[in-house]
Amino acid sequence: MSGKQAKRELRRQREAARERVRRKQRQQTLFTGVVILIIVAVGGVIIYLSARPPVPEELAAGASETGASEGVSEAASESVIPITERPVACGGELPRAAGRRKPTFDEPEQITREGNDYRAVITTSCGSINVDLLEGQAPETVNSFVFLAQEGFFDGLAMFRNASTIGALQTGAGTNEAAFDIGYTIPDELGAAEDDGYPPGTLAMANAGPDTGGSQFFFVYNDQFELPPQYAVFGRTDAEGRRVLSRIGRIPTLGADAQPTDPAAEAPARVAWIESVQITK
Repeated sequence: MSGKQAKRELRRQREAARERVRRKQRQQTLFTGVVILIIVAVGGVIIYLSARPPVPEELAAGASETGASEGVSEAASESVIPITERPVACGGELPRAAGRRKPTFDEPEQITREGNDYRAVITTSCGSINVDLLEGQAPETVNSFVFLAQEGFFDGLAMFRNASTIGALQTGAGTNEAAFDIGYTIPDELGAAEDDGYPPGTLAMANAGPDTGGSQFFFVYNDQFELPPQYAVFGRTDAEGRRVLSRIGRIPTLGADAQPTDPAAEAPARVAWIESVQITK
């Protein structure tokens, strides 16, 4: 090999070595950029999850507890006194049926008949609530309610939850806990809710999602209920009934200053009990 050839070969080797170095540097730069993008993306997700507002909670029924809900199950808690050991609201007495185990059912019997106008008198320790049932707008819901009432299912149950942030009193659970499951579900009948919303005096079904209504229901006792029409409205009470509901709604909870996820935050310190539910037509 001549001297010129040897120089050219040396230059070629040097250039190849420099190209390998440049290629390695480009690979390192690309890798570093990918790592930075991943870190930024993960950090953004963490910031989003920590900064976003809490999802509105529902009036849950027949579902396991997920924390609070603008309806939650009243789980065991050191801050929650057993419901039968709390004072009875409004100077009343503990109903004879309080604390008794309630039955479950495979399905409701067909009780209501077309053409009849059904009403309910719900007698509580704080007074009677007269309800005009909306059998025309919510026939399956009204039939289920009438069936359970005639079985005596509601007698001795508590208004176990006061969701004061939305002005709702929840009841109808056989164990006085939102996780209670009656054994069947009824479809959502949302016509009345879509037409008129949830003004004070409204009687509506609690649920754990679409078409999961059962035995649990709630009364709206003030004008703070602003949730969308996802709970079947099946009755409305009169002015006297609204006064009774307002009286119950003013009862403080066991944990007025507790966090929303604490069951005591919505557990009434004095309990309004359902003494009986009478159906008329």
